[in-house]
Amino acid sequence: MPQEKAKQEQLTIEQTFQRIEEITKALEDPATGLEDSFALYQEGSRLLKSANEKIDMVQKQVQVLQHTQQGAQMTTLDDSEWVE
Repeated sequence: MPQEKAKQEQLTIEQTFQRIEEITKALEDPATGLEDSFALYQEGSRLLKSANEKIDMVQKQVQVLQHTQQGAQMTTLDDSEWVE
């Protein structure tokens, strides 16, 4: 499991979401067995946690940059400010 965690940390956010999409498709496939489904579910859960941590880190970095650029005035990002 430590190798798998290290591998997940090396993935970009885009690669992480691509893998989550692959896992979702595999879980929706009726041919996927119960044991495989469980293993995929566990991997997906770990990937989601990793992605959330990365997104949180990026959001904090953006806030620091905003703080630096705006002087002492710190603002938090509103959900409407995120562009997809």
